[in-house]
Amino acid sequence: MENNLFVKDNDSEFLVREFFKYLSFWPFYLITIILSITISFLFIRYADYKYETIAKIEVLDKSQDSEMALPTSMTIFNRSMINLENEIGILTSYTLHEKVVKELNSNINYYSIGNIKTNQKHSSEWFDDYDLNFKIDTDTLKVTYTNVIETFEDGKFSVEVYKNDEFVNVYNFENGTSKGLNHDMLFDLTFNKFQPNQKRVLKVKDLNSSVNYFKGLTKISEIGQDSDLLKISIISPNKKIAQEYINKLLFEFDLDGIRDRQLEYKRTMDFVDSRSSFIVSELDKIENRKLVFKQKNNLSSVDIDVQSNSLNLSNYENELFRAESQRELSYLLESSVKEKKYEFLPLNIGVENDNINSIIAEFNLLVKERDILLSSAGKSNFLVKNIENQLDKYYENILLSIENFQQNLETQIKNIELKESEFKNLFKNVPVNEKILRSINRELNVKEALFLLLLQKREEASINFAVVKPSIKIIDSARAAVLPISPVPLKIYLIGLLSSILIPSIILLIIFLIDNKIHTKEQLSELIYNKMPIIGEVPHIKDLSLQLIDSNTRNPLAESIRMLIANLNYSVISDNIVPNKATVILVTSSVKGEGKTLISANVSSALSMNNKKVLLIGADLRNPQIHKIIGLQKSQHGLSDMLYKDEISNFKKYTVMKNNFDILLSGTIPPNPTELLSSEKFKDFINEAKKEYDYIIIDSAPCVLVSDTISLAEVVDKTIYVVRANFARTDLANFILDCKNQNKLKNINLVLNSVGSRSIYGYEYNYRYGYKYGYNYGYKYGYSDDSTTN
Repeated sequence: MENNLFVKDNDSEFLVREFFKYLSFWPFYLITIILSITISFLFIRYADYKYETIAKIEVLDKSQDSEMALPTSMTIFNRSMINLENEIGILTSYTLHEKVVKELNSNINYYSIGNIKTNQKHSSEWFDDYDLNFKIDTDTLKVTYTNVIETFEDGKFSVEVYKNDEFVNVYNFENGTSKGLNHDMLFDLTFNKFQPNQKRVLKVKDLNSSVNYFKGLTKISEIGQDSDLLKISIISPNKKIAQEYINKLLFEFDLDGIRDRQLEYKRTMDFVDSRSSFIVSELDKIENRKLVFKQKNNLSSVDIDVQSNSLNLSNYENELFRAESQRELSYLLESSVKEKKYEFLPLNIGVENDNINSIIAEFNLLVKERDILLSSAGKSNFLVKNIENQLDKYYENILLSIENFQQNLETQIKNIELKESEFKNLFKNVPVNEKILRSINRELNVKEALFLLLLQKREEASINFAVVKPSIKIIDSARAAVLPISPVPLKIYLIGLLSSILIPSIILLIIFLIDNKIHTKEQLSELIYNKMPIIGEVPHIKDLSLQLIDSNTRNPLAESIRMLIANLNYSVISDNIVPNKATVILVTSSVKGEGKTLISANVSSALSMNNKKVLLIGADLRNPQIHKIIGLQKSQHGLSDMLYKDEISNFKKYTVMKNNFDILLSGTIPPNPTELLSSEKFKDFINEAKKEYDYIIIDSAPCVLVSDTISLAEVVDKTIYVVRANFARTDLANFILDCKNQNKLKNINLVLNSVGSRSIYGYEYNYRYGYKYGYNYGYKYGYSDDSTTN
């Protein structure tokens, strides 16, 4: 029988049961879902939408701009020499953002006021057609002015002025303009196309707070690890403002890089200009000396045809010319180097010394890096000091290299002149005037060549200055996303829907965790470890007039009682049950209020319908309840009176007939119920009753509260143990197990009563009961008349 009655749930059945337990709260879930969707809709409807605006740029390698740049291991292997962290530092610098805010007047904010929320607008979206002229430079303001503009009919409008949120004054204007009228507002406003019934806000903030605001909004990040790409993004409620700001920021950043590159070429141009006047004067002196010499010596045309008696002499002259030119250039370069210490030095002016050119190029790169750091850090910054220390070393190396170069040139010139003196004997017959004129022409050629070289370098620097390469390449201009980054409607609805499911589930889980009541047959079976059969489930009833069934009753209560009796007949039979003799059935429960009296009365009534003689005994001598079901007075004599009077053989005079079965009420409540029920008189009475009846049903007191029921165990054959659903605590299962293990009660059969009283626990009786039976938890002792069916 136990194997048929109890089947342990597998995991899937457990999950299904738990699912339906929560599903039984569907009205609660439905309310929370509707509420969450409503809240989500209102939030999406009135929230401030924010859009992400993104631009992408490539930072160009400045080291590749200079034609004097020497190849390095980085350039040979096509690796970038760009320090993106420095570029990000410039893009996020206060100085750069300050330029942008000033250029765009971003410290002036425009808003439209709606019925629910206020939206920030671009200046072009504020009003349809208007002129706004400020009387002062707004960059100099140190406080915030808020101006609330409201338009009315017939060109009338008002302006409420607040200074740091404190009301200052209100101004009223007509004809759609404030221009030419007497007021002390910061601006004049004129409507070219007047719009009545509009409310707008004009907020003028101090420059510092506006710069910090946009600086905080701007996010710079690298795209990839080995690329030179940067992503610039701003999350803002207004797309136009963000796009305009990012594009202007990139323009100023590019312009700042271009200016840095132009400084080097400007320095070269200034160097050439400063030396050209000196060389021109030198040329004039040489030409005048040549003219005076020719006039003095009556020379009209001097064709010195030394022919070059010797090819060697010609070569030495060329070498002497080159050496003297380099010496002059070295003197010019040395004087320029000594003038300025931390400024750009002229590049590629013709000095034929790779070491000097390389050191000057590296010196200029450090000057650039120092200028970049000075734009975002002070002179006392340790990085600046470090670069200056490097510049000092380069400065000393440049001067030392120039000095060495000059010494080498002097040595070369002396050697050339020494070699040239060897050929003087070849020109003994050459007139002295011819030699002098050659010397003058040679000096003149040196100066002219130097002058032409400087002019060439100046033109090259001028061209480079005019067509300097940009510092960045814009991959993508600022572009705002079509959909807002927040709030995302789908995401909000999903969060709301999940919350409407999760929050009630958590609440229910907490309720279930702290719940210590027995609710279902499956739960009861698990608590008793399937060690006792559960022979029936009795529905919860509401109508007290239908408590006692008869042969014509076909309600769920009657069907459940008939099923209970059928299962009881197949339960374990006690060894002491004698065939064809009366069966004694004890009906009890753990505590008061679990419905044992209801079960015992209806079991008796159902058994009597099968042509069986049935006796129902009210053995609850402390708080009898049977009289309520059959409609008799509590004062009716019964079991206690019969035992006291020792009228066991004549017990039938104390019984009453109901629905074709006899009932022996409890009678007068005695002072010693346990002694009375455990007496030999009671046992004799049961033996006497067995002669007259087929079934004897004993309605006893609760087991946990008193020991009366335990004393009856010796005279019974089967026990019906009633457990009320949604009422009995789970810890009572341990008491039931103890009763079985210690054999306190015989052949225990469990009945789960009041099933379906609370369908919220995921369990309803198959018949969908609509009846109710009232219970009270607790037990009353003594002779109180205030008692309830238990």
